Amino acid sequence: MGSYQNPEEMSGKVLDLLRKYNVMEQRQVEAFFPGERNGVIRAMKRLEKNRQIFRNPYTGLFSSSEFAYSLKDEGTIRALWVLADMVGKRQVEGHFLAQKEDFPVRIVFFSGQEIYDILYVGAGDVKLVNGIYGKMRRPEGRHMVAVEDKKLMGQIQIPDVVGFCLVRENGEVEYYRKREKNGVGRAGRGSAEGGPEAGRGHAGTSGGGRRD
Repeated sequence: MGSYQNPEEMSGKVLDLLRKYNVMEQRQVEAFFPGERNGVIRAMKRLEKNRQIFRNPYTGLFSSSEFAYSLKDEGTIRALWVLADMVGKRQVEGHFLAQKEDFPVRIVFFSGQEIYDILYVGAGDVKLVNGIYGKMRRPEGRHMVAVEDKKLMGQIQIPDVVGFCLVRENGEVEYYRKREKNGVGRAGRGSAEGGPEAGRGHAGTSGGGRRD
């Protein structure tokens, strides 16, 4: 159960989050405030009424402005589902949006003493991404790679991958890790090679079930 936050405080936090990531789904915003779903919904309605945030009538996605919506990136939205799932499973001390020049990294977050980045690799990005990481002498960081197609996992050649994240259209995240000899396998409950919580989950839920 979340602690009480006054409406103005909650509105400020929701607005800051939307400004940080430009475009988000409402359920993603809710996931960053465990136990505060009703407060988040009220805050978003208040912000929208005051024209401090914008809801696209066609996609239903929220942004801090119409200009921010023009920056919408599908890879970032997918990566946000992974981050939201992590927030619901473990302590995340900080997180931020990566710069464009950090492609294919979309989000960086801190957990414990470790720094992780969440990459998104689409079907048309594999060759470029493999080329980028193939040229790096000493790739740094612990990588979580979000994809929308499981078949891509075996094609991606990135060092120091903690795990692959298959992100479904409904926001459900499934975790996999690459094996030395047998390709990619489903990660079980627990940690993926010492990294973040592995298994199957859905942002804002317990036990990995879907929330209505």
